[in-house]
Amino acid sequence: MTQVTKFVLTQEMVEQFYREGFFYAPGFLTREMVDAINEENAAFANERGTGEWKSKGITDIAKEQDEFPETTRFLMSPDIVSILEQILGDQVKLWMGMYAVVAPKGNGLEWHQDNQYTHILGHMLNGFIALDDISQQNAGLWLAPGSHLLGRQPNINTEPGHRRAAEPENGVPCPPLAPGDAVFFHRETLHHSKKNHTDKPRRAYAFQVAAASCRYAQSGKRLEDRVLLSGYALARNPGDFEANA
Repeated sequence: MTQVTKFVLTQEMVEQFYREGFFYAPGFLTREMVDAINEENAAFANERGTGEWKSKGITDIAKEQDEFPETTRFLMSPDIVSILEQILGDQVKLWMGMYAVVAPKGNGLEWHQDNQYTHILGHMLNGFIALDDISQQNAGLWLAPGSHLLGRQPNINTEPGHRRAAEPENGVPCPPLAPGDAVFFHRETLHHSKKNHTDKPRRAYAFQVAAASCRYAQSGKRLEDRVLLSGYALARNPGDFEANA
């Protein structure tokens, strides 16, 4: 079976996550795992779309694992789950995972926070994993250090669709990422991606997890519609998932 990760998390990385709102995780996924994820998502990556950013999401691993066994396997790998729990200091729930593609000559997303969508109280993280060599030539990611400390920002996009925040003064491009390299950032860290200037799609896997103690801002309720990733990792059959929620 393909090894998922050889990455070793350090305390310095965890501290940077809370201080700066992000940290880099080189070699987070093995190249074999990257190739397996790309292979089972090839039809989506290559299908004709609008020419802009697109994604295919997963929220319920139990329903998606037959169609996407490799993608869901890495998300519920005990080694991966352990890393995520160490970062957030709690058990974690999968909010969503998405295979994200910026089409050739297409545009990425404008500056935003993911917490501008569903408003969640508590610590959540995003993982952005390169599935190609990614640089500023093909819609590389930008981050604004420390922007997570500003709290949730208003959506200034007057059109329906993607949210948009005011452009920060301290935005910086991420360094080039090789396949399997990752960036972890807080749900309230401002980020965006620019244009893909190449003739090939730019492929990445982005996922979001929440500390089990997180709550919906509007209701104050815990994320009862999401299941603990540790439950997925330990489950022997789909019927076990609910019992581990």
